[in-house]
Amino acid sequence: MHAEPAADTDLSGLAAAFHSFTAATATLEREYSTLQQHVARLTAELEASHARERQLEAEALRQSRLAAMGEMAAMLAHEVRNPLGAMELFTGLLLQDLRDHPDARRLAQQVARGIADLNHLVTNLLEFTRTRAPRRQAIECCELLDHVLRYTVELHAASAVTVERAYAPAPVLAHADPDLVRPVLLNLVRNAMQAMPDGGRLTVGVRRDASAVRLSVRDTGGGIPRAEQETIFRPFFSTRSRGTGLGLSVSRELVKGMGGALEVESEVGRGATFTVTLPAA
Repeated sequence: MHAEPAADTDLSGLAAAFHSFTAATATLEREYSTLQQHVARLTAELEASHARERQLEAEALRQSRLAAMGEMAAMLAHEVRNPLGAMELFTGLLLQDLRDHPDARRLAQQVARGIADLNHLVTNLLEFTRTRAPRRQAIECCELLDHVLRYTVELHAASAVTVERAYAPAPVLAHADPDLVRPVLLNLVRNAMQAMPDGGRLTVGVRRDASAVRLSVRDTGGGIPRAEQETIFRPFFSTRSRGTGLGLSVSRELVKGMGGALEVESEVGRGATFTVTLPAA
């Protein structure tokens, strides 16, 4: 008669112990799960840190190579520029002497274009290696674009490219360095010519708003794939077998140094539009 309460007490103690064990087990499982998550987070952060470190090392190596290449390019460009200037001068005199000999003059014009291409390449190399503070002033953008088009008029004729102007009413004044804007526009126009080897239409535009002036160069060539529309601005990237890949990289840096931007819009098969945005004067 007196054994039953003892049995009840033992069962209730066992139940309490089992409940405590279950609760402790659940707590341990929760803590273990939290610990696993913490370890996973730390592991991911460590891997990200190592990846970032490797990326920084690769970038440092790349910058070192670019610096060495830039020094070499600057040395070569300076050595080439003097004889190139003499060749350009003598070819100009030759073209004048051959005014009455169209066949010979045509050959001399090809030589002149080759020299102009070399001079363009040397200019890009020097601009890539040079650090220069812009000398900003008010520049008339329509007039500046017309000057660039006059300089490349022989390219237009040789490529069977028609030129259209879409200018806002002059004057359109930007606050920039004309000696830096001019080679940028020349780069863009020459690239547009090369994008239309079988002929096409080159449209140059000038528009303005309250705070900015936008100069655009549009071609009707094959266009630029979306995946390459940012890559083309990297140094030494070129889609042409004879290109150096410096023109667009130098152009973007020059525009950026004047407080502006250089951007591209393009669809494959529908040409490309490069837009230079500069502060309005």
